[in-house]
Amino acid sequence: MARFHGGRAVPQVRVRDWAVPGVYAYSGSAMSSIDDKGRLSVPAFLRKDLIDSSNGRTLCLGTHEKWDCLVGFGLSRKVDILSDIEKQWEAAIARGDSFDKDAAGARIFPSIQDLSFDASGRFGLPPQLRDIGGLEEDVFFHGIGTTFCLWSPQTLLDTTHDVPVDRRLVEHHIKEAGKKK
Repeated sequence: MARFHGGRAVPQVRVRDWAVPGVYAYSGSAMSSIDDKGRLSVPAFLRKDLIDSSNGRTLCLGTHEKWDCLVGFGLSRKVDILSDIEKQWEAAIARGDSFDKDAAGARIFPSIQDLSFDASGRFGLPPQLRDIGGLEEDVFFHGIGTTFCLWSPQTLLDTTHDVPVDRRLVEHHIKEAGKKK
């Protein structure tokens, strides 16, 4: 059904048809296993926002700036990152400071890869990201708001003093993953 504005028919568009930057919140946690072909599946509870924020099945995956893990998000987050860099540049100029936008981007973008995933969330995990993330068999997905992290479960347990995470949650997922094997 069309809506009318000023005597003209205006097509209705559902909000989820658009990739709207800044409105996606990734939450929850789960364990996923890397298969023999080096593939991994994005858990179902993360897929809807990931698909919506990319306007399709694209996962942006790279290294986390501060933690020993990988970070994932949809394409709209790349726009947000560029906007953040621009804001930092404007603030530096207003203060009379110098700011190198290229250097800021170089700290973030080189490791990020745009990966396609299928309807079940399965994607090929690039070997260099697997190595950098220290990911072996099981991978802990951890939603943290505008992004989600992919952790080696043991690395995350060893890092809980630096990373705010409930150890009991990680231990529960490790225990459940062990039961499935």
